[in-house]
Amino acid sequence: MALTSSPYAAHGNMPWQRRHGGGRAVNEDAMRKATKIMWMMRLVRQAGMAAMLAGLSAGIGLPACAQAAAAEVRMPSLEGQRFEESTVLGDRTLRLNGLGLRGVAWVKAFVAGLYVAAPSKDAGQLLAMQGPKRIRLKIMLNAPSHELTKSLTGRIEDHEPPEVLAKLSERLARLAGLIDSVGDLKPGDVLDLDFIPDKGVHLRVNDKAVGSAVAGDDLYRAVLKIFVGEHPVDRRRREGLLRGGY
Repeated sequence: MALTSSPYAAHGNMPWQRRHGGGRAVNEDAMRKATKIMWMMRLVRQAGMAAMLAGLSAGIGLPACAQAAAAEVRMPSLEGQRFEESTVLGDRTLRLNGLGLRGVAWVKAFVAGLYVAAPSKDAGQLLAMQGPKRIRLKIMLNAPSHELTKSLTGRIEDHEPPEVLAKLSERLARLAGLIDSVGDLKPGDVLDLDFIPDKGVHLRVNDKAVGSAVAGDDLYRAVLKIFVGEHPVDRRRREGLLRGGY
């Protein structure tokens, strides 16, 4: 006589027993093993998901193009012009101090970025700072480079004392000639005015050197004053360039 201690026994339908008449039911041991395997698979999936999320948060496992796009989005920008947070010049790493727009009304000429070894909000400190520096201009309209030359030289001649101009005049004319030689500037062009100690002021356009260096940190200081000095061409641009870093 069959045991009937279980509520299921009276119906002959225990979930983990064989049915009479050859019908198959799930064996108790098999059920336990299946349950164990399911839990293990769930734990493995959870661990894999956690590892994947950790990798994504660190940029690991993303395609190179996706990582580059993400990095570009994080770059400092102004009016759609993006700038690297740092650059290397003369074996020194320079950091972006700030960005400033040069424009009149709705006309936007260029966005300027200032790179220095030690970012600062103090214009006097930046002007006196030793070491390499870079003023990067990202051009936003079509214009002859002579227009840039006139703005640069005119501002220096208007605000530097006569004794300083006497020392700068010949070298300033050489720098003006280099800028004039560039010809037409167009949107997308990148113009760098670099200073490297013991070498002088370098002009680069679209990462190509233009002519040879013009000697003198005093010349570069006069150029930098146009951007961050007491008599800047554009005061709003000056404020942006004096951000003090990113």
